[in-house]
Amino acid sequence: MGAKSLSSGTADSERRIVTVLAADIANSTQHIVDCDPEDALQLFDRWFEHFRETVERVGGKLVSYEGDGGIAVFGWPTPFEDHADRACAAAWDLQATAASRTGPGGKPIRFRVGIHSGLAALRRVDRDGRPYLNTVGATVNIAAKLQQAAPGGGILISAQTAKLCRMRLTLTPGEPSEALRAIDALPWKLDARPESDTATEIAQRYRSPIVGRHAEVALLAAALPRAGRPSRSIALIGEPGVGKSRLAFAAVADAVALGVRHLIFFGDAQKRTTPFAAARGLIEGLLDRTRPGPQQSLRDLLAGPRLDEDDIRALEIALAAPQPRTRRRSATLTQNQLARAFVNGFCALALDRPTILLIEDLHQVDTESRLFLRLLAERQTEQPFLLLLTGRPESRAEACAIASMAVSIDPLPAADMASLGRQLGAGRDMEAMLERFVARADGIPFVLEELVRSVENGETPALSTLPPTVESAIHARLERLPSGGKALAQALSLLGENVDIGFAAAVMGIGEEALHDDLAALERFAFIHPLSQHATHLRHQIIAEACANTIGRDRRRQIHGAAVAAILSRHPGLNGRHQQLAFHAEGAGDDMAALGYLWEAGLEARRSSAAASLNLIFDRALQVIGRLGAAADEKYMDFVLMAFASMVQLGEFDKVNLHLPRVMELVRRFDRPALTCSTLSQLGMLCWFEGRYAEGLRATEEGIAIARALESPALIFSNQIMQSNILHGMGDVHRAITEQRALCVMLTGALETARLGAAGIPSATALAFMSWFLVDVGQLDEGLAFAERGLAIAVRAQDPYSEALARNALGRNLLLLGRNAEAATCLAIARGISERNGYDAIRPNLAGRAAAALSRIGRAREGLEIVEECLRLGLHQRTGQLEVYNLHIGHAEALYRSGDTVAGLDKLAEALAIARRTGSPCLIVDGLGLRARLLAETVPADPRIDEDLAERDAICRRHGLVAAPAFNRRKGVRKRVA
Repeated sequence: MGAKSLSSGTADSERRIVTVLAADIANSTQHIVDCDPEDALQLFDRWFEHFRETVERVGGKLVSYEGDGGIAVFGWPTPFEDHADRACAAAWDLQATAASRTGPGGKPIRFRVGIHSGLAALRRVDRDGRPYLNTVGATVNIAAKLQQAAPGGGILISAQTAKLCRMRLTLTPGEPSEALRAIDALPWKLDARPESDTATEIAQRYRSPIVGRHAEVALLAAALPRAGRPSRSIALIGEPGVGKSRLAFAAVADAVALGVRHLIFFGDAQKRTTPFAAARGLIEGLLDRTRPGPQQSLRDLLAGPRLDEDDIRALEIALAAPQPRTRRRSATLTQNQLARAFVNGFCALALDRPTILLIEDLHQVDTESRLFLRLLAERQTEQPFLLLLTGRPESRAEACAIASMAVSIDPLPAADMASLGRQLGAGRDMEAMLERFVARADGIPFVLEELVRSVENGETPALSTLPPTVESAIHARLERLPSGGKALAQALSLLGENVDIGFAAAVMGIGEEALHDDLAALERFAFIHPLSQHATHLRHQIIAEACANTIGRDRRRQIHGAAVAAILSRHPGLNGRHQQLAFHAEGAGDDMAALGYLWEAGLEARRSSAAASLNLIFDRALQVIGRLGAAADEKYMDFVLMAFASMVQLGEFDKVNLHLPRVMELVRRFDRPALTCSTLSQLGMLCWFEGRYAEGLRATEEGIAIARALESPALIFSNQIMQSNILHGMGDVHRAITEQRALCVMLTGALETARLGAAGIPSATALAFMSWFLVDVGQLDEGLAFAERGLAIAVRAQDPYSEALARNALGRNLLLLGRNAEAATCLAIARGISERNGYDAIRPNLAGRAAAALSRIGRAREGLEIVEECLRLGLHQRTGQLEVYNLHIGHAEALYRSGDTVAGLDKLAEALAIARRTGSPCLIVDGLGLRARLLAETVPADPRIDEDLAERDAICRRHGLVAAPAFNRRKGVRKRVA
């Protein structure tokens, strides 16, 4: 891959949002059926010239022509932002001129026209040694379908084109053909030529309110021209859509309300190379306003304002069709002379009272008119005026040369964007999607307005794609960059958010010094932030997405391949680089290499206990595995087993249930004992979480047998700890304790801090569960000691997941010992660890325990808030039955102790229903004991107390359990019940 292929930007195809116009002669056969072949040929030659001239007149390009039909594209090769408007104007002109033409037989010629806008792949091809443009993609096909559905003399445009048009369109719904219905492309009939908004339609031009621009609004209000005040010149500079035009038009509206004359000129891409286009347009507009009748000569009009003879002659030269003598005279006039004549003419015609002159889009104003504006800004006049300019960042230098003050209009902060969104969406329930809209818009009001407008039009906004109006504008700006700058912007869109300059240079295949010229161009056009610490990044995600969407497949693979090579050469150790390598390898089309890098990235994430990251890596790996098919089956098994524990931590039970059966089938088919053993332990964990104890016990018993045969401590631990938990869940607590004690003994010495491939430190995990089991047989002090040992190991190893487990066990133990304040503190720390690290599976358990602890120290309302937040986040829907039970138990106690006894008892009944459904004696005993205690505190005569205590005591005797302290009816004291 050579450096030139990346830095030069040359590629087989280009991708860009354009507007395509398809047209043909309606019923062409009737015109030529009876005529001479040469007459038919002349007809089609005339039609071709008419089509070509009409299209090119407004900046389009005829790219395909055959027989009686042709295709034109607007927005290529010249990157006009108003390509949709130009296409509609061309279509109308095509029809209007055709109305006066007839075919060989004297019948009137009518055309059928279809217009559609969208992303298109465009490539140059040689045909008979001549360059032609070949358009490929749905955009061309849809335009052709619209053309086929159009009636003779009719123009059908798509909704997409209508959205992109900036001019006013007169539209009526068209009748869709079956082909258009099939692709859901409902057409609109264009009934008039597009018209520009006039200055009197300021309110309609910018509908969005002004939010968060108080300083700018105050500045412009103070600068409005009033008698006795000096003239001012101000430039508003900002990237597209940031709101500079909205501010400018608000200032114009305020000026109108004050009786100030307003004049507006819109920068025009079609006239950007026409000398004095803006100056001429302003003067001609003023002359049209003063012209009393069509017969008055230009000289008479200019003489009226008492201009001197030199200025009148200069303006005659500039404004009138020159005669031969005048042409010789014009050659003696310099640019400065003509500019000063325009300034004198403008001042004489316009400045008889305070005036505001708005020049929109300075970046689209010709060089000579900018000279006129600079001289005008310097002019001292009797009547004050405000010269207000708007321009994009690339025109900052020109703006500063004209205006005395340049004001940067920056993206809005999120709070202001949210406020703007609510105002734009007034009357519609948008709060649920507003946060996503604000994040997507990234401080650009225009993007937010387009997203809100899509809802207003009854659409479901696809946040995975950019609004076409936004993407089209970015594509047009990208094309105005130098070729090196364009190629760099495209590369940066694939290289990440913060790109080291040396890395970018290596990918582009050029030196850093050469790269700085391209970076300067990108900064001038506001594509990137200024360099910081030898790195750069694109200003907005929307810019990155739009730029990436212009890159053809082959060149995209080249960039990704160059990125892989650059990373490998610059970072031999590759620590922390595997996920980046995987992304670029995948983009380069090397899925097998990408899968290998993702595996290494997953191992790094697991070593760092980064469950959320590992889950994302797993999802990415699944996509690659899906493309590789059976060749990746063994890697699929490895990935599922590596990510399993992390997915359980995060509560991804649906995902686990989806993949685990398939993995079990594969490991048995490939005869992989170690993987079979690991899969059995994972199945045991899943069964324990979901209360499927019998199935889980069978799986772990088989897994322990294989693990002992393999003499693998890691596999013995993973199966035996799950077997112990399952036995505890089934009520066989004494056997669970025996198995767990053996595990705790095994995990000492060198194995005390060994990870053994587990999500947490195995020894700390085993000690935490041992504490849990001991509590249920009344050995609180010993259970407390085990929990404290587990916590000490977790803290020493700095393992957050093990610490959260140990604190959960310790908090439960402290609660049963009546040390409620200590329990609340311990559980609060555990909750913080789980929230920070995304351990969603354990959070409902911790929330329930914390609510119980807080309720017992008089802070029941605080406990309620913790539980209700957990429910609001839906965490109870992504965890095991034990966790949901504990959430409901804590919720019940918090409700009861806060005074809502009925709701508290109802929630307690829900918890007991879970305990009975899973058949867990320990949970049933716990729930019955709590209900008896709560009822005894408030309704001591309630018969349910004796019923619950009797059932609880029977279960304890049957399973050898010792219940928590509870009210005893007969003696009226609290006791432990065995």
